[in-house]
Amino acid sequence: MIKIMRLSTGEDVIGEINEKDGLVMAKDAFAIIPMQSSPGKPVQLMMTPWMPYSNESTITVDKDKVITIYSPKADILASYQQNTSQIITAAKPGLITETSLPRL
Repeated sequence: MIKIMRLSTGEDVIGEINEKDGLVMAKDAFAIIPMQSSPGKPVQLMMTPWMPYSNESTITVDKDKVITIYSPKADILASYQQNTSQIITAAKPGLITETSLPRL
């Protein structure tokens, strides 16, 4: 299930969050970063891969480093799903040649 966890470092991490044996695993995780383009402008949220230098798709942290785990708002969930979706392209159709035309 997609959740957001707040870490004791202040980071908010979204991903497939699971708990087991005092550990919290985050699969396909992104850090949520609030950004403000200039003073007085609304804050926008950006997502960037969490632990981008790791070769692993699941990162494990001790549960005592996690302050809370909660469900994301619908718009944040949609943005996460857009960031993690894979584009599937249809196979290119073959050329129609004289040999594949039906005979009348």
